[in-house]
Amino acid sequence: MQFPRMKEIREEKGYKQKDIAKILGVTKGSYSMWECGTDTIPLRRLNDFCNYFDVSIDYIVGFNNKKKYKNSKPDIKIKITGENLKKIRLKKSLTQAKIADELNINQPTWNRYENSKSLILTVVIVELAKKYHYSIDKILGKNKD
Repeated sequence: MQFPRMKEIREEKGYKQKDIAKILGVTKGSYSMWECGTDTIPLRRLNDFCNYFDVSIDYIVGFNNKKKYKNSKPDIKIKITGENLKKIRLKKSLTQAKIADELNINQPTWNRYENSKSLILTVVIVELAKKYHYSIDKILGKNKD
């Protein structure tokens, strides 16, 4: 999953891939694969990237052109994330099995996300947000706008 704005922001600020890799605490190879889309950046690392450059996750993934939300929080709130995932599912009148099927994951995995037992994967939250037109930052409890 490629997010071209990662490269744009990095280059705009004059950083090399190795600089960002060091900031994120990963190898240059890992960062390079995330930037070119051969591997998907983990959600917590994406959040760290966004916090470092003071941009929203929605902006990085290309959902909008708003670089930052007012009153944005730096941390992902796993409990709020789970609650928001459940609200989305119920608002769409879906069972856990149905929403899991729509997102190409299994129901126990969705259950762990919804019950805050594990953090949702980047590819899953991007697909969910895209499919149902939600803000990733809002789902994660980073933004209330």
